[in-house]
Amino acid sequence: MSSLENDLPMCEANEYRGRILVVDDNEMNRDMLSRRLQRKKYEVNTAVGGREAIDAIAANEYDLVLLDIMMPEVDGFHVLETVRRTYDASELPIIMATAKTESDDIVKALKMGANDYVTKPIDFQVALARVNTQMQLKDSMDRVRILEKSLALRNAELQTANDYMTQSLESAASFQLSLLQETPPSVTGLNIGWLYCPCDQLAGDSYGVYPLQEDFLLVYQLDVTGHGVKAALLAVTLLHLLNPENPGNVVLNSGTDAVVSPAQVVAELNDRFQINEESNQFFTMVYGVYDCKKHVFTYVNAAHSTPILTGTDTSLVEEESDLPVGVMPQMEFTENCLELLEGQAIIVYSDGIIEAIREEDGELYSEERLIKFLQCESSTEVSELLRLLELEVRDWCGSTGIQDDVSALLIQRQS
Repeated sequence: MSSLENDLPMCEANEYRGRILVVDDNEMNRDMLSRRLQRKKYEVNTAVGGREAIDAIAANEYDLVLLDIMMPEVDGFHVLETVRRTYDASELPIIMATAKTESDDIVKALKMGANDYVTKPIDFQVALARVNTQMQLKDSMDRVRILEKSLALRNAELQTANDYMTQSLESAASFQLSLLQETPPSVTGLNIGWLYCPCDQLAGDSYGVYPLQEDFLLVYQLDVTGHGVKAALLAVTLLHLLNPENPGNVVLNSGTDAVVSPAQVVAELNDRFQINEESNQFFTMVYGVYDCKKHVFTYVNAAHSTPILTGTDTSLVEEESDLPVGVMPQMEFTENCLELLEGQAIIVYSDGIIEAIREEDGELYSEERLIKFLQCESSTEVSELLRLLELEVRDWCGSTGIQDDVSALLIQRQS
């Protein structure tokens, strides 16, 4: 039996049925009621008058009070008024006893908080029925109170656990954010910027633009399936491996520090992070190396959103796209080459942008709308353009908010 069941009041079928206080200044009435109630398995205490009743209720716990109205010195009304300051009608039922002719007393007692009444001379079977009814009602209310208390305690425990989890997630999110680059690198002849909006505290999107030796830039943007903790853990791992400043990175040759080709880097990640039943995760990415002298971007697109080339004619880049990273072992990935002309920019982005859902009808934002937006903002400064893009997506989603991580990375060749 659970502790909750042990705490519940004993039901009528058990030996003990509850504790009753009989208050009457008439000894014969007290004794008659006491004996007959005791034979019905109630524990009964008695009080001679109102003052004694008030003291008894203050010192003991009762399940019901059978209270005579007409008593010398302290009458039943005063006792009722005093008790109701401490116990409401569900916590301590009070049945008033009054003469048949005193209907005004009955009305007054009920208005003051009495649960029921019996008339004198008392018909014991009527009194017993009303006592049983009030005891059953109290038993039910006691059960409700115990269950509410138990629920309140459990809710408090859940709230404590939720607060701890929230704090942990906030700490993890701060740590993840600290690993991402705060500001784009300053590169002569280029404008670089990015947009990063997790839909949860933790994100499965990641990005990076790192200077390499001899006027090269490492550029990547990736999107781990799903979002939240699992996606963030993989994203953080990838972020570490793709940072050329970190020991054990996969972008520089460990022996010579030579830049590893994009196809080799993505193939290495593919071999390391094969999907399995436990994690059921893979990721898409654009990974490449930008030649700052020739303004040529050599990259792999592993099932990521198709990059967009902006300028006079803003459009999707014609390219070869491979399978996502992690879905098939021993894959060979295809490298694409794209030359940026003066004033042109390439933008890579997660599907959280083009698959953003409009609140009123469920329509997706789409590549077409993104291209149109970029065309309209082609002369806007990079950081401002990305800020406006975030507002555009959030406005599209409306009050429901973004449902997936949103990120984008833009590299523009200056005119």
